[in-house]
Amino acid sequence: MRLISRAAVVAIAAYLVCAAAAPAAPRACSAAGASPGSAAKRTLRSALRCVVNAERARRGLVPLRAHAGLDRAAAGHARDMVGRGYFAHERAGSTFAGRLRAAGWDGGSAAEAIAWGCGAKGAPRATLRAWLGSPQHRAIVLGPYRRAGIGLALGAPGAGCASAATWVLDAGG
Repeated sequence: MRLISRAAVVAIAAYLVCAAAAPAAPRACSAAGASPGSAAKRTLRSALRCVVNAERARRGLVPLRAHAGLDRAAAGHARDMVGRGYFAHERAGSTFAGRLRAAGWDGGSAAEAIAWGCGAKGAPRATLRAWLGSPQHRAIVLGPYRRAGIGLALGAPGAGCASAATWVLDAGG
């Protein structure tokens, strides 16, 4: 039987502690600084979920898990805002609660954060920073929710910039 030296054991233990203390950044967060159109929409949506959940983890909160109904509601609202040229949680004939019901959400309380930005200001990380800078949106991002849908439409709800993103975060209990 071959024995491992005490120095080797210490080196292995130190390596394992360092590896556990500094995990690699999730791959999805690698696109957190990507401007609209510079990465696939799916990648950008994953990056926003990643940075939101990383912020929640820093504060000891549970991650927001994807929910198909909330994803449908968020995506539809983002597309509608860009397509019809408005920026609001509601418009004539469409309410937040109605969109959620139509998309199949029956999980209780819910809230919505919306944002849009041109170029780097439309990147996932910049969008999270903007939400955290607003008390109402911060309460949604860091709220007691467990599920979320993320919608992204390339473009702005009004004229003004070539490379824009319009985001919707629908969070539910």
